[in-house]
Amino acid sequence: QTSEPPISRTASYTFYKEGRLKEATYEGRWVAGKPHGRGVLKWTDGRVYTGSFNNGLEDGLGEFVAPNKSLNKNDHYQGYWKDGKMHGLGSYRYASGEVYDGCFQDGMRHGHGMLRSGKLNTSSPSVFIGQWLQDKKTGYGVFDDITKGEKYMGMWQDHQRQGIGVVVTQFGLYYEGAFKDNKMMGTGILLSEDDTTYEGEFSDDWTLSGKGVLTMANGDYLEGSFSGEWGSGLKVTGSYFKPHLFDSDKDKNRAVKLGRLCVSAEEKWRAVFEECWTHLGCEAPGRGEHRTAWERIAEALTTNRQHLLDSPETLSLSHSRTLEGLEVVPDHEGPVTMERYHFIRLYLLKACDTPLHPLGRLLETLVAVYRMTYVGVGANRRLLQQAVNEIKSYLNRIFQIVRFLFPDLPAEGGVIPEPTENLQDQKQQTPSDSPMESPKPSRVVSSSALLLPVLLPRLYPPLFTLYALEKEKEDDVYWECVLRLNKQPDLALLAFLGVQQKFWPVSFPSSLSSLGETQQVISSTKDVCFASAVETLQQISTTFTPSDKLQVIQITFEEITQEVQSLLKQDFLWSMDDLFPVFLYVVLRARIRNLGSEVSLIEDLMDPCVQHGEHGIMFTTLKACYYQIQHEKIT
Repeated sequence: QTSEPPISRTASYTFYKEGRLKEATYEGRWVAGKPHGRGVLKWTDGRVYTGSFNNGLEDGLGEFVAPNKSLNKNDHYQGYWKDGKMHGLGSYRYASGEVYDGCFQDGMRHGHGMLRSGKLNTSSPSVFIGQWLQDKKTGYGVFDDITKGEKYMGMWQDHQRQGIGVVVTQFGLYYEGAFKDNKMMGTGILLSEDDTTYEGEFSDDWTLSGKGVLTMANGDYLEGSFSGEWGSGLKVTGSYFKPHLFDSDKDKNRAVKLGRLCVSAEEKWRAVFEECWTHLGCEAPGRGEHRTAWERIAEALTTNRQHLLDSPETLSLSHSRTLEGLEVVPDHEGPVTMERYHFIRLYLLKACDTPLHPLGRLLETLVAVYRMTYVGVGANRRLLQQAVNEIKSYLNRIFQIVRFLFPDLPAEGGVIPEPTENLQDQKQQTPSDSPMESPKPSRVVSSSALLLPVLLPRLYPPLFTLYALEKEKEDDVYWECVLRLNKQPDLALLAFLGVQQKFWPVSFPSSLSSLGETQQVISSTKDVCFASAVETLQQISTTFTPSDKLQVIQITFEEITQEVQSLLKQDFLWSMDDLFPVFLYVVLRARIRNLGSEVSLIEDLMDPCVQHGEHGIMFTTLKACYYQIQHEKIT
């Protein structure tokens, strides 16, 4: 009598029936007569799949090699599979030398991905990063053509630039406008490095054709019909205007507004966010169960951690601690108190610190696309506003995900009451006091307070470079003035800036002599007055987020006040007239090289709820100092 074959076993078998597996040999685990578990599948033409199977089909993590006869090399794929096709995240190295890293669906490139092409990828002549639809570049994407020295950021359709977009070149040219059939075609704006501007019709890359206005750097402009390629001779039929001859025309400001003909920040990188929502079990942003989302997160962390434990050399100790801290599903329902708010903040910091968490993976991808956009040729000062808007849009869209995970978190601008301990004191108050009661302390919820500390440090280098390029001229004027004024000794500078004499430190603790002794401030002493405030303000360059920078400014003010109080030996309230010259002195002595960039960055990304408070006033004072220094008459 024959015994039943075991349900599950390891065996080798060659298929002989017609179909996909004809003459292929499989070696590995079987369950109920079908490949299931780990195994290797080899075809006679040299294709090999190594990885996991499910119910007879490649499914899960696997590696695939396919020979390319004409190039005499192999295509190589490593990544996820589903129902016998590449599906999910993977990396495909083509025999031609191109490499695609990103999402697949049904065996095709689909979703967000990056394609690098070029011989052996050392020189990598071009890189595309963006959205794919059924194997074709479609949607928003950035294309860096390294051989031409051009970068395109805009819409695509079927591998072609189509719709609106921006091109910047290594020679400082900037174009924003319409594209059709992979060419600049339709209405556009072209600016050259020296601010010469053309606004009008284009018929091909850098080729003007049709009606337009050409404005020179000095404000003169030509209006008419243009034809020809930019940089070679342009043919013009039209009128020439010199607006500064007649005062009445001065109101007609011809400064061109950028940003109208480029992709809006909300439209960028949609596939990246959609992928994150999919990982959380939602078919569209915000449409799904948040409990399911938490289950998905736990699942992702556990499986990813399992893969890491199989190869422990990639796992650092701090990383594994972070993972352990995240595996517990946090308490995500119930009213948000200050305590829970801080807890959510810490959870987000941890989650965004590991790419194994869907939020961490989202952040890693956003940092990659941001750097791809604004580094290299993309470091063009005209892109600053777009770069700032892109960060703001990231904040809004990530905050939407955070509020989906923690549904009780108030919306942007909502308020969390601070716990009040002194309930007794409140009861003792007489009713007549009640109109004078100060508002209860509370915390305003904002996406920037929660998420900028996570996001900005990683995006800071490319962003700050753009600020520095944009503010270059102003910063140079300011810096020249700082260097000149800093040649003066303390008392001369205090006098020059009009600081009242009662605020002049007459003596300072000496570091050289024994403790407790003081030395006179004499006319040649330099860099001693308000030294601790100066040292504090210098730290503004070592912080990333606007709130940290504002904190530095606040501490600087406190240090100045302390020093003045110890001079006057009494409590003392500042008036702006008294304070401004003193603060100006501290700003000058702090010698912050890119102060203009620091000021602009704080202004652009500052938490809106701070603008009218104490921090807002202190910031305005710093900004005023920056402008004052630029226009200081050195006499």
